[in-house]
Amino acid sequence: MPVPLAENAKLPSSLSFDAPLSIPEATHLQPFLYPENPYWGEHLRAVNDQAWIYRRTFVTPDEDYLRARLRFEAVDYFAEVWLNDQLIGRHEGHFAPFEFDITSVLNSPGQGNELVVRVTSPWDAPNPHGTYPTDHVFRGLVKGLYEHGEGLIPPNVNPIGIWRPTYLLLDQGISIDHVRIRTDLDGTLHLDYEITNATAHTWYGQLVADARAENHEGDDASQTADVALTPGQNTFTLTLHVPDVRLWWPYELGDPNLYALTSHLVDGAGETATTSTQTFGFRTVELLRSPQKFEYRVNGKPIFIRGSSYIPAVYLSEVDEATFRRDLQLALDAHLNLLRVHVHISPKELYDLCDRHGMLVWQDFELNWIHDTSEEFEQRAVSLQRDMFRHLINHPSIITWSSYNEPTMVFTRRHNLEQRPVPALYEDALKLDSTRPVFMCSGQMDEDWQRSGDSHSYFGSLWSRKYTDLYSHFTYLSSEFGIETPPALETLQAYPELWQRQHHLADAIEDIWTYEADLTQYHIEHFRRLRASGCAGYVHFYLVDVVPQVGCGSLDAHRLPKGGYRALRHASQPLHIALEHDGRKPRALWIFNDTFATYDRCTLIWRVYATDGSLLLEQSVHWNVAANASQEVLPVKWPIHASQCARLELLLLDADGNTLAENHYDRPFEGHTRPKGYPWKFDFVLGTKVYDKPDAPSLASESKNKILRFVPLRVQERLAEWVLRLHLSPRVASLAARLFDRLV
Repeated sequence: MPVPLAENAKLPSSLSFDAPLSIPEATHLQPFLYPENPYWGEHLRAVNDQAWIYRRTFVTPDEDYLRARLRFEAVDYFAEVWLNDQLIGRHEGHFAPFEFDITSVLNSPGQGNELVVRVTSPWDAPNPHGTYPTDHVFRGLVKGLYEHGEGLIPPNVNPIGIWRPTYLLLDQGISIDHVRIRTDLDGTLHLDYEITNATAHTWYGQLVADARAENHEGDDASQTADVALTPGQNTFTLTLHVPDVRLWWPYELGDPNLYALTSHLVDGAGETATTSTQTFGFRTVELLRSPQKFEYRVNGKPIFIRGSSYIPAVYLSEVDEATFRRDLQLALDAHLNLLRVHVHISPKELYDLCDRHGMLVWQDFELNWIHDTSEEFEQRAVSLQRDMFRHLINHPSIITWSSYNEPTMVFTRRHNLEQRPVPALYEDALKLDSTRPVFMCSGQMDEDWQRSGDSHSYFGSLWSRKYTDLYSHFTYLSSEFGIETPPALETLQAYPELWQRQHHLADAIEDIWTYEADLTQYHIEHFRRLRASGCAGYVHFYLVDVVPQVGCGSLDAHRLPKGGYRALRHASQPLHIALEHDGRKPRALWIFNDTFATYDRCTLIWRVYATDGSLLLEQSVHWNVAANASQEVLPVKWPIHASQCARLELLLLDADGNTLAENHYDRPFEGHTRPKGYPWKFDFVLGTKVYDKPDAPSLASESKNKILRFVPLRVQERLAEWVLRLHLSPRVASLAARLFDRLV
């Protein structure tokens, strides 16, 4: 029952609930208040200009208990909690569960209680010298899902509310609060327990740990240890061994075998005081990093990453397990083996499903672009990153942590990267988990291969006019590439505000999707070729649009496929054949095999057709396809000019003449230039690109830089693209940023 509250109002006894709202449990406020338009407009911004007060009354259960706790699964973003007119605690963050001991505040069994929660998710103060959408504010929330322009999150969206369930816990004062599970491939299980004794006396009993096969028929194991728990917080370690262990594998390499760890504390009379259950898997992960090569290995086996970034929705209260099942199947259908959970922590159901399906996860922390550089913000960020690790660390599907996304987005602002909070976040992440690779940050830190090393590659979209400009670009790991494109026509038309401002795209959608498909295929095949030179894989940006508008999703927000999804699915097939070309002429033919099967005595056939459909050339070569490798078959030397090629068809046959893979290219040596108006024409209400919309302003027109105001707009746009694709060494970039700071 929330009501708006002015910032200076007293709490809670002075509150008036004369006109309360009755809302469903676990929802963000914006989609509840404005179900017809929860994405765009000043009415949404106004939601965050005030605090919201939730009130609920409940009766204390008629049960025997020594301790009572109030647990919140998630509140977005700041929460202050009162029970029966007493402040019981505060919390920051939108994703992590938290709880308060309310034993002394809770009324007696059968009596009523009043719970009041004050929730805020405030806007950041404007930066008068900044430029939308990069540094127009210095973001002050440790939260990835709010006010992010460029087609990701609209400018007036900042989710707020109690968006996961809240409930009462009654117990006898003993609880297993957390178990850190570490595994060895020989079946050894290392358990680190955090246990609370909320009584006034030392508790004596036994800790019983049972590890049982959860989704297979493997062996079980059990271990018992005597424990003495003093009042307060206790830690305890335990080791047990599972015989004939079955490992957890990504779905491509084997079965995602899981075990359930059930931990009991049993007192001297044989009564169970508390029970805790976690699901886990035996697996190791490493990222071999060197100046010559990156390579992921799971349980010692190399795996080439084929991934896409993923945000299920801007209002996470609107997604459920069914949403994740659908999206995970769409990713599997596209032959992906990794999801990068981008700049947010998703609900736990996603990670559980990834564990069960053998889908790998790259987990970003909540920070993106330009943030507050104060010590106070750094401390808050470090604290919330620890919440992320505590919340997710036992999931075998997670193979990588990244502490920050694109602190290099504006090369003249390196304070987050070099001062606060990135160095502290990175150092803390290394301490929290030594079993997975950690990226200090993601994007444009190619030379810093020990701490980062991945790159974001926006050739043919944000960075340059042609996607074939990618041809000379090398990366150890591409963790972003893509282009914003319109949703399906029926999705556009489903939202009046969106249709009114984007109807000019109706006749252009198919052509834009064709370009998106060509760009996507070219990038993926480029990175798969680079595997032979040391590239660890690619992560497309991104799987589904967060809101129904122009975005980088290969599927729109209604999960209707765009051109990018078809290309993502086609080019990501584990066994694939491709033409290497630079946009002007053919270079070579390649076979990509990410499976562990070999195919001997195969035949690779290629056919070239003219514009009238006539066959100009047909050739073939015999080849032994190696397992888990990218192979250049032969350089291309056609007796025809590239301009004559209207269509190229590739076919790979096994020794018995069965088709193993096929591919084709229509007009491969023309049509590589991005659509007109992209990426600079922009709609500031929607917060997204609009392509060639008449009279639409340019993003570059927002610059407040005193130097650039005298530079023609078109020159500013080209200069910005050049700067974005620069790959400067950290030292040179730092010196350039300091010089720029002095000039302005």
